[in-house]
Amino acid sequence: MTKYLRFTLMHFTLLAVIVSIFAGGPWILITGGIAGAFLFLGDHFMGDYLDEPEYAHPGILNFLLYLILPLLALASLAQAWMLGTGDFLGIGTAIQTVTGFDVFAARENTGILSIAGTVLVVGVLIAAAGTNVGHELTHRTWSRLDMILGRWMLAFSANPDFAVEHVYNHHAHVATIGDPATARRKDTNIWLWFPGAIWHEHTAAWRFELSRLRKIGKPVLSIENAMLRGYAMVLVLAGIFFAAAGWLGVGVFLVTALIGKLTLEVANYMEHFGLVRVPGEPVQPRHSWNTNKRMSSFVLYSLTRHSAHHEQGDLPFWVLKPYPEAPEMPHGYAGTFLAALCPPLWRRVITPLLLEWDAKLASPAELEIVRKENALSDIPELRHATPATG
Repeated sequence: MTKYLRFTLMHFTLLAVIVSIFAGGPWILITGGIAGAFLFLGDHFMGDYLDEPEYAHPGILNFLLYLILPLLALASLAQAWMLGTGDFLGIGTAIQTVTGFDVFAARENTGILSIAGTVLVVGVLIAAAGTNVGHELTHRTWSRLDMILGRWMLAFSANPDFAVEHVYNHHAHVATIGDPATARRKDTNIWLWFPGAIWHEHTAAWRFELSRLRKIGKPVLSIENAMLRGYAMVLVLAGIFFAAAGWLGVGVFLVTALIGKLTLEVANYMEHFGLVRVPGEPVQPRHSWNTNKRMSSFVLYSLTRHSAHHEQGDLPFWVLKPYPEAPEMPHGYAGTFLAALCPPLWRRVITPLLLEWDAKLASPAELEIVRKENALSDIPELRHATPATG
């Protein structure tokens, strides 16, 4: 049973965040800090997780994935309620009646710093829980239920394009110059890379969807348009925030969603930075940065086994292989995430790993691409490198 229970870490994190939001004051900042430190230190000290256990009851794992959606909804509802002045849906009265805790006083004592902290913590959790699990479910194109639940999870980050662009475009073009989610070796400043990546991913999703609609003979303005359905889901969530806290609520929802979206893009950035592949050739484990850090593996539902995921994208998370021989991130997800946000530090930690990839894993044809990409990079060690072409 332990092997199932370890995948409840995200659920307990979400519950702690919900309680902290309603507690008001500095509690959300404390909870967010503890959760982040727990992930970082767990990765640092607990080593790698390379086991491949058998799960006789996958229904339990699916239930745990589905449970993320109501918990994420409760966290957002708590955030919306704390922004208002009334008692939206009678939530405050219900909490005070059941627990005796004066949540109205807690709201009065919650300042701008705590509100900003809530935006940051919930935004990151929207990506770590919602987008991550939504990513798992929207890959299950054979299951209408999973696709719907996954798209609702993506709506919290106002990200309707992900279920289209990621599944049908990114997985086909990963590690090639034409993939907007793969950062090239010249993209060493993530803050400059963000806008182009977001724009090109969104437009790529629209191109795919328009092409699909033409093939099935459906108009753009129809219920069949997955992008429009995604926008509608986002509007529903924005409407709930408006009902709870007016335009302030809508603004906070959009900023929180943006943080969730940016968190996803950091993950994209660090999962594929600088790796190359000849277009049309099979995607192999060497074409994604991997990590087998134990804590990240449990909290993020084996998102860490990214090399295996790109080798076969429709596999459920619990059967992904660790591939310890695949290229490794400089740390677990928390540590690599922080490094990616600091361009000088990122260049320092990723350069030797790229040089190692070139020397040990790149094919002769990929080395030809590497030469051209290195010439465009602002990393001196890459520009001066002359990898052998075999």
